[in-house]
Amino acid sequence: MAEVRDVVSAASELTDAEFLEVVRAVAAGRPGLGALLAAVDVGSAVPTEEPVTAEIVPDATARIPEPDYTTGGVPTFDRVRDRIEERFGTSIGSAELAHESSSGRSVDEQWEARKKAGKAKLDEIRRSLGKQ
Repeated sequence: MAEVRDVVSAASELTDAEFLEVVRAVAAGRPGLGALLAAVDVGSAVPTEEPVTAEIVPDATARIPEPDYTTGGVPTFDRVRDRIEERFGTSIGSAELAHESSSGRSVDEQWEARKKAGKAKLDEIRRSLGKQ
């Protein structure tokens, strides 16, 4: 075991680049250490220098406001009115389409049947009270 400690001690004194070269040389001839060799290749790609830090400069180009918006980014009255009218039109259209579908007609027919049944029941109650 003293030999292993000597190797570890010697390896600890190596720079990262030198240590990676030693591991690469040892793992190259051993198929069972393929994962270690791949890790060495990834480890050698890690930069040893400190990354350069740069100040982030905001975009200096002037933004052109979208149509129907003020330079501050606030929608104009016309834009708001158009959006409201668009949403209103969409809701009216979807309601019309719902009534024109077979399920919409079925609901309308059920409503009319209940309305007739309610009116008939009310007439029956009035007759039984002698109001007609």
